[in-house]
Amino acid sequence: SSDLGATLMVYNARSLAALSNYADLDRYSRNAVDRISRDIRQATAMVTNTTTQIQLTIPSGSVTYAYYADTQQLVRTLGSTREVLLDGCTNLVFTVYSRNNISNSWDQFAAGAASTAKLVKLDWTCTRSILGQTLNTESLQTAKIVMRKIGRAHV
Repeated sequence: SSDLGATLMVYNARSLAALSNYADLDRYSRNAVDRISRDIRQATAMVTNTTTQIQLTIPSGSVTYAYYADTQQLVRTLGSTREVLLDGCTNLVFTVYSRNNISNSWDQFAAGAASTAKLVKLDWTCTRSILGQTLNTESLQTAKIVMRKIGRAHV
């Protein structure tokens, strides 16, 4: 009976830790998507892009989002301000398209150059350990964000 009680207590502790972990990962992911979306939507130009980094021109300057696989971090840099948006990120990919979806279609067109960028797709996975194990702690996120100010005349 005491073995069963101890087992249930450990199970409950792991379940509570897992729920807390999921909520934490979700909160960080939502905050990262919000921040990235805001910058991409107000960007007037994409300066450079790779699968792990994008650099945009926004009203407040040049902003860079870079994924560092060695530290498992997504970092936003604006001027001399460096901010870690995601930690424990095991995978992150930026894909840039030259235009958004065609009406009534899922088609998109890969951008040949940063200057033709119109839509940015992000995919990432973040993982954390629960009591030393990485079971069921991944948070897969995907977002597609249209660069609204690209191609518009600015007054």
